[in-house]
Amino acid sequence: MITLIQDLRYALRSLVKQPGFTLVALLTLALGIGANTAIFGIVNAVLLRPLPYHEPDRVVLLWSHWINWTKTWVSQPELVDYQRQARSLEHVAAFSSTSFNLTGGGEPLRVRAAQVQPEIFAALGAQPVAGRVFTAEEDQPGHERVVILTEGLWRTQFGSDPGIVGRTIQLDAAGYTVVGVLPAALRLPLDYASRTFTQVWVPLALGPNDPQQRGNHGLNALGRLRPDVPLAQAQAEIDSITRGFLQRFPNSYDREFGLTLVPAPLEVFGDVRPALLVLLLAVGAVLLIACANVANLLLARSEARQKELAIRVVLGAGRGRIVVQLLTESMGLSGLGGIAGIAVAYGLTRGLIALDPLKIPRVQDIALDGRVLAFTAAISIVTGVVFGIVPALQSSRTDLQPVLKEGGRDSRIAGGWLRRALVVGELAASVVLVATAILLARSFARLLDVDAGFNPAHVLTLRTSLPATTYSSGSAMVRAYAEVGRRLRETPGVQAAGAVTGLPLATTRGDWSIVLEGDEASGRIGRAADWQVVTPGYFEAIGTPLRDGRTFTDADRADTLPVIVINETMAKRFWPGQNPIGRRLTMGRNDRWITIVGIVADIHHRGLDQLPRPELYRPHTQFRYGGPDARAVSTMTWVMRTAADPLAATSHARAAIRRVDANLGISDVATMDQVLADSTSDRRLNMLLFALLGGLALTLASVGVYGVVAYSVTQRTHEIGVRMAIGARPADVVRMILGEGGRLAIAGVLLGSVLAIGGARLIRGLLFDVSATDPLTFLAVAVGLLVVALLASYIPARRATRVDPMVALNR
Repeated sequence: MITLIQDLRYALRSLVKQPGFTLVALLTLALGIGANTAIFGIVNAVLLRPLPYHEPDRVVLLWSHWINWTKTWVSQPELVDYQRQARSLEHVAAFSSTSFNLTGGGEPLRVRAAQVQPEIFAALGAQPVAGRVFTAEEDQPGHERVVILTEGLWRTQFGSDPGIVGRTIQLDAAGYTVVGVLPAALRLPLDYASRTFTQVWVPLALGPNDPQQRGNHGLNALGRLRPDVPLAQAQAEIDSITRGFLQRFPNSYDREFGLTLVPAPLEVFGDVRPALLVLLLAVGAVLLIACANVANLLLARSEARQKELAIRVVLGAGRGRIVVQLLTESMGLSGLGGIAGIAVAYGLTRGLIALDPLKIPRVQDIALDGRVLAFTAAISIVTGVVFGIVPALQSSRTDLQPVLKEGGRDSRIAGGWLRRALVVGELAASVVLVATAILLARSFARLLDVDAGFNPAHVLTLRTSLPATTYSSGSAMVRAYAEVGRRLRETPGVQAAGAVTGLPLATTRGDWSIVLEGDEASGRIGRAADWQVVTPGYFEAIGTPLRDGRTFTDADRADTLPVIVINETMAKRFWPGQNPIGRRLTMGRNDRWITIVGIVADIHHRGLDQLPRPELYRPHTQFRYGGPDARAVSTMTWVMRTAADPLAATSHARAAIRRVDANLGISDVATMDQVLADSTSDRRLNMLLFALLGGLALTLASVGVYGVVAYSVTQRTHEIGVRMAIGARPADVVRMILGEGGRLAIAGVLLGSVLAIGGARLIRGLLFDVSATDPLTFLAVAVGLLVVALLASYIPARRATRVDPMVALNR
């Protein structure tokens, strides 16, 4: 222990004596370790922390698939069959999402709600912090209304009232009895893809099941694998059940129908996991570059310390003692670099949280906790060994004779090839990272160039819902939404306003089977289109161009001709080479003909990187879920085009809506620009992080090239003096030195290109409309890196031209 303390004191004195070296090394290590700590902090928060369920790997979501639908919902008859027949699963339960106006405490608060079957709590392993969960009797239509609150809502809106259980609260102007409070951490798996989390839970209360009516796929479902049942076995059983559906109900399913069991962690993290793992590899490469740079600094430093080390050997220090001393110095340096890296990581994580990328689950939970700090300590130790061991071993092999000669010029430290190899490795890693950053930037630019089908500038969106207790009929809902639309359009600064059931890029819409006039009955399954319900003014507000015909007006009432607007993709697919205006179709299994009156541009509803699907639009005044007396669509998203800052119109919009109904709340307030940004947030984040890492790698590699070339110039001072003494011009010396840097750059570019092409498949899924082996990108990287290397070599090259031949020859 005494020896270790002595070594540490000596190491600190040694570092303090050379502040320039110490500062450069610490900065290099801080950047490398800090970047790794920040990315590990993301991985820790997003991937390593378990989901808040009991044995989350055994929780599975049930997703149907069809032709052109790889992931969609289940119908009630299918759900009942899975609950009864799937022996590999237990606690299979359906759930859906909605929202309520929470009133009784001032201005109405719009809260997100989960409609669930009671078995869902057993499936998730959820235990309430107060009260209880739902009973089977409470999950029946007509039963007394009950609700479970989340802990967060209980604390913020009800002051953590210990008497909350049994109390009645108002949701959509109806009384609900609170029966329990769930932990704040509990979220449904689909909550992680949204900015808003479930705040209240109510029974789903499905009506009577009709085994023959299997077409209404609108339920989410999850369950739990039984103990000791692997996923593959459960999937095989589900496949057998769905094959039975095809045999028993051939007119209800296409040949591609089936059900996929998706584990909850894969559902939540499946899209982001590959990107984060690639980022881990990238920051690992940056850390290796930092290690190579510091190793090069130590190799150069060991040259200046040869006589000191030789004297210590003469005085009795063995090779092992020398290695331990030098490793202690490198470990002390890496420890200080790790401490500085924590500060760098903190800044990076704060910046990431400020970006708030929607598609990174749990991004707000990122923190430098104990696990992250332990990781920092571990990589600091490993880093100290990695960059310190080779210089330490190299220095311990010093030949005493030439070193102890007064004025001896031959150091015999054979580290030149090693230093060059390290720099080539740095440049190769830089090629990979810079090429990836450029590919992601080009991909993102291509994505933003996609015509979304609407104009997001100066557009405000917000969501409203009409409570059934107040608006019990479809006609009452239609009148209310017509009045809201009229008042919004009269709001100062609002140029157009309309509502839609599913906001593009922010929601998932299902499809509806359709029959064209003249089709055979068998065509019902073969034709389908995504569907939307809109109010007059929607297309004008969102800025979707009209291609032919007209859009909806106030004259399209429930008692007038049923009409429909379709998109261009639907027109081209179902009426190729024809004009569909005036043609008729039916939706679902009814014989009510609807006339096409307009064609609008395609909207990339599911994402800018997804091709538009056939889509149809119905006027809110004419659409009913059942017969003419059924309820209309109650929850809509309003879209308002404004003359100035759209967010400034929020208060005016809220006031206009409250003039229609003082108990109506609004939620999901966002500009369309923000919606568009959210839809591409994962790609934007990847681009920014790789740009940061690529720039950092290139900077460190440039420093490495400079260091090696500058060291070479120092070592070759005598040679340069001889060359100039016999007639070499300064330009000749510059070319010679630049040639050395150029050779390093060419070797690094060639090696890096091979590595990048070999690993192209790792980033292929992160790109859009750009090849992972795009030759233009690699050519630009090669030229750019060569220029950077030559610039880094130019400073020591200019210094070499100032060598006085007489002074050099006397050295």
